Amino acid sequence: MSLRPSIALRNYIMETADFKHAMANCVLKLYTGAQPATPEAAPTGTLLNTYSASGGALTREVRALGSVELTGGGSGSVDTITIDGHEIMGSATAFNTTLTQTALDCVNKINASPANVFVVAEASGAFINLRAKYGLGAVANGMVVASTVTTITKADTNLASGVTALNGLLWGDAAINVIPKDPAQTWQGTAVAGGTAGWFRFEAAVLDAGGVDSTEAILRLDGSVSTSGADLNMGSTTIAVSSVQTVSAFAITFPSA
Repeated sequence: MSLRPSIALRNYIMETADFKHAMANCVLKLYTGAQPATPEAAPTGTLLNTYSASGGALTREVRALGSVELTGGGSGSVDTITIDGHEIMGSATAFNTTLTQTALDCVNKINASPANVFVVAEASGAFINLRAKYGLGAVANGMVVASTVTTITKADTNLASGVTALNGLLWGDAAINVIPKDPAQTWQGTAVAGGTAGWFRFEAAVLDAGGVDSTEAILRLDGSVSTSGADLNMGSTTIAVSSVQTVSAFAITFPSA
């Protein structure tokens, strides 16, 4: 079999959240032809079908974004950064050479802090961008960002612009190294083209433009398709345009060795 998680997905599982939550409200796409060598590659072949919950119209998640901008100063420290009153940095971060470097130091501490359960921090110049974790959607809107500093000046921006995913695919409960599709959901889609299914790609809840992931930032999972012995087994791999297709069973096994 050829189940291939993207580098971004592997990193996210190792550092930020489990597979079930990282890929909650995901989208399954079915293609013709051969599976790409890596999930970082753009899709190959013809898109045959996109599966959603009961075939419903998809709304892709938008992760809410807030920030702390370091606006001035050449000494001192960033003492605390809180989300809705919860401290997420762990300890004060001293000014380090430039505001840009200090922002990066803060980002690294936030992402390493076990107390941070809300956001993934990203550095952009002197901005400490705070992006809500996957799955929060509109729930994160309005979360209050507040920082305290010594000598350094700053500007705080609350989390905003999150959108909750709708009709994405969900996962069930893991048992004995296996996580199945949510048994309460029907994974279904109407074929937009005809052809022979050769491989599939799961995309995370957020919109995936489908291009090459040169920055290793996009959560994807690719796999093989056949009538038996593949990552996704189908009664027939021949897909007729406009036919309604249903995935009745799917599970992922985490290897024990």
